Order: sequence, then C-alpha cells, then structure tokens
Amino acid sequence: MNQAGLLTGAALAAGYLGSSLQLVLKSSRPQRERTGLDPSVYGLKYAPVTVRSRDGLELAGWWVPAGRERKAALLVHGLHASKASPYVLPALPVYAGLGYSVLLIDLRAHGESPGERTTLGITETRDVLGGLDWLAQRGFPRQAVVLHGWSMGAATVLTVAAGEAVRAVVADSGYARLSHLLRQRVGGLIYPGVSLATRLVLGADPARAAPEEAAARLRSAGLPLFLLHGDADRTVPFDHALRIQKRYPEASFWALPGFPHVSAWRHPNYGARLREFLEGLGGRW
Repeated sequence: MNQAGLLTGAALAAGYLGSSLQLVLKSSRPQRERTGLDPSVYGLKYAPVTVRSRDGLELAGWWVPAGRERKAALLVHGLHASKASPYVLPALPVYAGLGYSVLLIDLRAHGESPGERTTLGITETRDVLGGLDWLAQRGFPRQAVVLHGWSMGAATVLTVAAGEAVRAVVADSGYARLSHLLRQRVGGLIYPGVSLATRLVLGADPARAAPEEAAARLRSAGLPLFLLHGDADRTVPFDHALRIQKRYPEASFWALPGFPHVSAWRHPNYGARLREFLEGLGGRW
C-alpha cells in the first residue's frame, strides 16, 4: 500500500474510533430524573438514607420500613431514571402490603447519587451489592431479600443474584446480553468500535455483561425468578426476554402484548401478578 493509501486508512480508522468515542461519551452521560414523587404518594412513611457502594460511592436511598417481619426488597431503577421513577414506586404498596421493608437506591450518576457516567449495568453491580450490605447490617440477610430491577436495573440484579444467595429476583424489561443489545442499537459495523471505546473510556467490557448466563446460574441454584417484558418494547427488544427465559424455562414469565418498555405497572393486574409471585415464595425465609 502506498503512502496515500496508508494515510487514507489511518484517517478512516481515526474517524471510526472518534465517532465511537463520541457515541459512548454521549450515551454514558445519563439524565438526572426529577419527578417530585416519593413513597408518601402511597401513604407510606420513609426516611432518606445513604448507602455505600462496594467501591465507596455514597448513594442516595429511601428506606420504607414495615413491621417486625425480617424480609426486605431492594428496588433498582433503569437508565435515565431514579428511585422516584413512576414505574418503580407502584411496586411499593405491593411489598409493603406483604410485610416487606423496602430499600430504594439511586444508582451511580442517577438521581441524587454522585457520578458522571453509567456503564449500563456493569459497575452498577457494586451499587446493588452495597444495598445488600446495607440491609445485612440492619438484620436482613441475603436469603431474606428480593431483588427487583427494571431495564438496566433488571440486568444488574440478575447479575448480582447469580453470586448472592438472595431470596428471589424480579426482572422487568432487562437485557439478556449487553453486546447483543448494543449491536441491535448501533449495528454490527459500529459495535466493535463502541466496544473498544467503552473499555477505553469507562473501563468496562460490554461482553462481560450477560444476565442470560446469570439466569442459568439462578436456575441451577433453584432461585425463583419473575420475568416481565412487553412485546412492543423498542428500548430492550422482546427477544431479550425470550433469551433469558430459554436459560431458565421454569421462571415465572409475564409477556405483555402491546406494552412498551418498563410499562407493566400500567397493567390493571400488575399488583396482583407481583403479589402472586411473592406469595408463592412461601414461608421459607
């Protein structure tokens, strides 16, 4: 190849990587949601708390205590959302009605928590682990905790649960494999550059985020899983739910015809379906 060809190739490579870097920088800077909502909209008392992530970040949280039963739920929002999201809070009265104390957290770079970048569920696992640590310090061991996540939060709690003996997992609209989702969003041609840029900029490897593999480990451990996903989801396509279900065929699976991303809470049977799953866990705590 002559010098002109080398220069052209170098310019194309630089442009490709530069575009990939810009895409990663833009997509990893989440919007901070401010809804003005809190647990009091359901008549529930709560207290602001601080939860330390496994890597030392001081995360904002809300603690909604119940009665004397030693069982709890940890609720984890998705991208561009917060603990105050309209799709998160409707789960609260269900858990409270069944005697669960509930911890809600703002993941890093979301809501009132510190941070400038999200890694779409990779380093966020440290936040969820911090939430489990916080609960354990207050008398709620892993086996007494239900992890409930939405979208990125669903992928995160699935990943965490594969290594922690929690009571159960509820995963609403989560991705099965981050590399698969990114290929769907940016295309196969751009994905290698995005993957490289993610590793360079965020220190995170998308190929390692594989909740579908975590689901297989949950199945082996006999850990109950409830999957919810709308078949009109354009943010995390429905095929991700099918991939997760394939790895855990016995999981409870609620496919919602015509429902878009993280919208199960709008279904009139949402509370009943969630309550049915939780009551099905029985008294073995």
